[in-house]
Amino acid sequence: MSADLPRSDGDRSRVRLSTGHTVSLPLELSFAMGGVVVSARRRVLESVLPSKLEPLAIAPGIGCVALVGIRYRQVGRDGGTGLEPYDEFAVIVPAVRGSRTRLPLAQLFGGELGGYVHRLPVTSDASVALGREIWGYPKERGALTVADTPRGIRIAVGGRDSGPGNDANGGDEPAVRLAVPRPRIGGRHRDLTLRSYSTKDGTLRRARARVRGELAIGPPVGASLSVAPELASEVGLWQRPIARLYGSDVRARLHEGVPLE
Repeated sequence: MSADLPRSDGDRSRVRLSTGHTVSLPLELSFAMGGVVVSARRRVLESVLPSKLEPLAIAPGIGCVALVGIRYRQVGRDGGTGLEPYDEFAVIVPAVRGSRTRLPLAQLFGGELGGYVHRLPVTSDASVALGREIWGYPKERGALTVADTPRGIRIAVGGRDSGPGNDANGGDEPAVRLAVPRPRIGGRHRDLTLRSYSTKDGTLRRARARVRGELAIGPPVGASLSVAPELASEVGLWQRPIARLYGSDVRARLHEGVPLE
């Protein structure tokens, strides 16, 4: 069963999911997050992106991937969706649409920058329906934990370490282990407008998100990352982070996606 067509509600719309939850759009979110940006082989990234997108080049033959863990505290305005908080791990490929060049960074002139959501394991069935039915995000139920601790964000995806009774990859070690320390100096308040790309019903879609909060973006000091060979080869990933993202109290407003011709 797919999502019903939205019904007008002033400047908002409402969507009923197959799970029975009703969601108002734009979707209001509150969360803690931590992640890293890692270099990756550009030719491998080209194979995982839709044909209308090009990987963002940061050097000749080199693109990048963002690995981000999110611990949602509230889903929907005042929690009105009935969706319980959940954890999420995003594998996002920074990509450019409509650029006339493939030269590093020059792509941004005349091109549209966004992040293509390649993988998105989550910890609840309702959040799978939320992401797939409205935006076409490739959400799937997975074994993972995103721990927001006084020392920072700790993320484990797959394996017995991801939670009681979970053994997603058949071994003791998580497929991804990521630790992002809390910055000694807090991040500055940022008000960003970001774009995400996804594929829904065979059509490339773009969604806009306004993200606000104390966000630290900078060198990967203290961050540690371990990625299983299968995922690393899937996106041509190197293991050493080149940047760090951290936010302990972030809010976002996620708009409904629009199809791109």
